[in-house]
Amino acid sequence: MVTSGTSAYRPGDADQQWTVRGVIAGHKRIALGVAASCALFVAMFLFAVLGPKAGAVTDATTCSDWGSATWSQQTAFARRYVDEQGPVAGHITSRDIINLITNECLVASGEDVDDTTTIVQAMTGNF
Repeated sequence: MVTSGTSAYRPGDADQQWTVRGVIAGHKRIALGVAASCALFVAMFLFAVLGPKAGAVTDATTCSDWGSATWSQQTAFARRYVDEQGPVAGHITSRDIINLITNECLVASGEDVDDTTTIVQAMTGNF
């Protein structure tokens, strides 16, 4: 048997080896769509992990910002408030403070003043 030094491999053969480059070259639109989807997924993931974080909740926090605060931020404010004010009207827990602020901020939102009403104003109903 004489060989010519060339491979017996033909591009149309059924046992053709697939490569990533070959698939991308053959399906450019699909590959572009997959790449765009992956980039979007990575961007959303990074934004969720590294995105803007709300600052600490203070007396000057508006009702709008209260709604965006995390549970731990709301709890930290409520604990600090109870510590500073002492036992007001018996035994008020930090959970009671959170519920009071949330309910009054809903009222402020209904009156469309939640952007200007602070949580201290909401607690006293003075908005």
